[in-house]
Amino acid sequence: MEKIRAIIYARCSTDESKQDVENQINTCKQYCESQSWPYEIFQEYESAYKGTRRKAFEEALERIRLREFNILVVYMLDRFSRETPTKIVSDLHKIVEEHKCRFVSIKEGIDSNNDMWQIIMMIFAYMANNSSKMLGIRVREGIKQKKDKGEYKGGRPKKEIDIKRLKSIAKHN
Repeated sequence: MEKIRAIIYARCSTDESKQDVENQINTCKQYCESQSWPYEIFQEYESAYKGTRRKAFEEALERIRLREFNILVVYMLDRFSRETPTKIVSDLHKIVEEHKCRFVSIKEGIDSNNDMWQIIMMIFAYMANNSSKMLGIRVREGIKQKKDKGEYKGGRPKKEIDIKRLKSIAKHN
């Protein structure tokens, strides 16, 4: 019997000042521990919609390809990817079928060990991609409404550099 090793993959689109991966990680850790699966955590703050290079994601996939892990656990499918449904399905097919790695998305109850996996995967891939499209539409509509009322100031808020945090990171490295 093959030894079980899980990867927990957690991702947020923005830096931790706006959101954080800890909730995802804690939920995934609890799930793995309830299954008695040893795990390693891969996390990052990158968009999964724009086709940007996600280093932690790519490293996780490479380690799955090398058969170092045989279960991939995510909080929700849209944390895995929000790219086009065909790209998501292609990535999931490669993970599950080619690399023989089980895929689990906790919040949607998706498990590649389920007989309905193929159908469920396609539906949720569409939903993960569509949620990004709908968010963009809502943001643009909100901006238009504020502009019409003369309330829109334009642009994104300026990012403040947290010097204390940077020094703390540098000190630990």
